Amino acid sequence: MERIIVPTLVQLAIIGTNELLYYRSLEKPEWVVLSGTLIAAALMIGNQGLHLEYILVLPILISLFFFRKRLLYLAFAANLLTFFLIYYGYSEFRTIMTPYDLCIFFAIMIGILYIALQIIGQGKQMIADFMRMMTSEQDLVVKNAVMDRLAKIDALTDLYNHKTLHEYLEQLIEQSNNNVMPLQLAIMDIDNFKSVNDTYGHAVGDAVLSRVAQAIKDSLSQNEIIARYGGEEFVVIFPGKTLFEACQEMERTRELIYSIAHEEMKGSRISVSIGVAEHVSGKSSSALFEEADACLYYAKKHGKNQMVAKQHARKSSSSSV
Repeated sequence: MERIIVPTLVQLAIIGTNELLYYRSLEKPEWVVLSGTLIAAALMIGNQGLHLEYILVLPILISLFFFRKRLLYLAFAANLLTFFLIYYGYSEFRTIMTPYDLCIFFAIMIGILYIALQIIGQGKQMIADFMRMMTSEQDLVVKNAVMDRLAKIDALTDLYNHKTLHEYLEQLIEQSNNNVMPLQLAIMDIDNFKSVNDTYGHAVGDAVLSRVAQAIKDSLSQNEIIARYGGEEFVVIFPGKTLFEACQEMERTRELIYSIAHEEMKGSRISVSIGVAEHVSGKSSSALFEEADACLYYAKKHGKNQMVAKQHARKSSSSSV
């Protein structure tokens, strides 16, 4: 009876200690492996008349979960020490273990150690290969995202480029025609920009372009599609907004741009002229561009630093509707 109760209590104590350490986040891999050895020893001591020495394989199997050779060697050494202590400490155990049994036991334990080392080695190699594959795939995704962005974004202004603008415009015109969604287009041109480049140089001109692009982004909502159309010309698409709303936003943008004092130009300000047109169902994107461009031309011809909308076809320094 004692042989059953005492080993059972020892095993329960070991398991309970592991649970306590686990819940307190104090559990260490070394203790887990040694716990396996202690449980195996308790079973062997409680059943000395049986050949249970191979239960010492348990700590080795436990060490495999951590994929650490150091823990595997610890389990192997603890197993051998435990086996010798039990073998020389309990005569009944020695009587059932013949020299042949001892040789077979040690041969099997060494074989299991070798197999476990191979498993850890192969497992680490598989993990390394998997991580390399994941890294390669992540790098590919990042590169594709960067390439996709570079294909769509103007490098200087961080706005959409000419090609991307037309792709979005065609999609929005189709959506506008199908769903009767209002759609406005604004073309904006920096006034006298050539003189900026001629007087201060192209580096200053690039700084002005970048600053104007940022001002446009700051003044408009995230729903608008903003693009650098070419040179000093910018285009804004207003999906879902009326002509009045688009003109209000573009007038606010014009005022913000004119309020900026450019240090590179000794504090001088620059202005923009803007043409705004409304898409009419059934018309093409080129027709919409022509109408907005005509409004822009009118604004340029009649004083600059103003906005002209298609609806009234007259100049305005505020909303044209």
